[in-house]
Amino acid sequence: MIRGPVSTALQALALLAVVAGLGAVIVGEQLRYVELRQPLWLFAGLAPMLAPFARSLMEARPPSLRMARTRTLSRLGRGAAGRLAGFPDALRIAAGVLLAVALARPQSARLLDSVEHEGIDIAMVLDMSESMEIQDLTPNRLEAAKLVLDDFIQRRRKDRIALVAFGATASTVSPLTLDHDVLRALVRRMRLRVIDGTRTAIGAGLGVALNRLDESEAESRVIVLLTDGVHNAGGVDPDTVAQEAAKRDVRIYTVLVGQHEAGGGAGGVDPAQLERIAGVTGGYAYTAVDRDALTSSFQDLLDKLERSAIESSSVRSELFQWLLFPALLFLLLDLVLRNTRLRRFP
Repeated sequence: MIRGPVSTALQALALLAVVAGLGAVIVGEQLRYVELRQPLWLFAGLAPMLAPFARSLMEARPPSLRMARTRTLSRLGRGAAGRLAGFPDALRIAAGVLLAVALARPQSARLLDSVEHEGIDIAMVLDMSESMEIQDLTPNRLEAAKLVLDDFIQRRRKDRIALVAFGATASTVSPLTLDHDVLRALVRRMRLRVIDGTRTAIGAGLGVALNRLDESEAESRVIVLLTDGVHNAGGVDPDTVAQEAAKRDVRIYTVLVGQHEAGGGAGGVDPAQLERIAGVTGGYAYTAVDRDALTSSFQDLLDKLERSAIESSSVRSELFQWLLFPALLFLLLDLVLRNTRLRRFP
């Protein structure tokens, strides 16, 4: 009664050996880096291996046919169908073991997959004060900034971007949006003196941008401030907004454009304040004295945002699918054989 289950189990082991051999050839040296995330599922693989023995012990002894001479029975032999009678069961057993190993979640400790991140929510804050008309950048500070912003928006295809403009006051040009074509058109249409540009309200611009990001549920939120002056409009203090941004896990990157002499005041700049604003939030402060430096600053900013996204989305490569394919193939072959050549009748 045990001879049949043993033969079936050996056939199943042979099938598993073939799969293991093919897997070793495909994976190669990477096999040493394979780890099981949930190894306890391997014990489930014992159930299909023991199933034919349990069934054999529980089944009643099949009826026998007495022959007058055993020599006559030995001459009959077993045909191909008889020798493969247990093969469909072996296919099921092998499939069950493979599924158990797949549930153990084999992973490569060396190979990494990058999960497509949902994107970063970014609020762009653009200075529209009258000093942005100075031509130390080509053709002037504002137009150079607009060209770089346009390229930046075009490159951040998966990110929602908002646009805030400020002078003596601040206002939202566009809320967070993925419609970058519309946003780029708005950037191109921006002109000086549309809003009061006699003063520079950096604090108000940052505050409006922070409010725009308050609507966001993204894990990563960023403010990019582009200005050529010092905060001189009164109202909310930029350092206070930066501290609030830090509490909300919003990073601020500042870009100071134009050629300036150090020193605060109505006609000067305060690089130290921009550095404080960026530093307290975990961002970075850039200085762009010409068009090339401005382009380089935004390229470095792009690199920092890309690197942050990749580092936060790297996971171990899952290998279970390589076990599911042969398991499904075995089950399909079992179904075909049971309904055709090796079909059994009661």
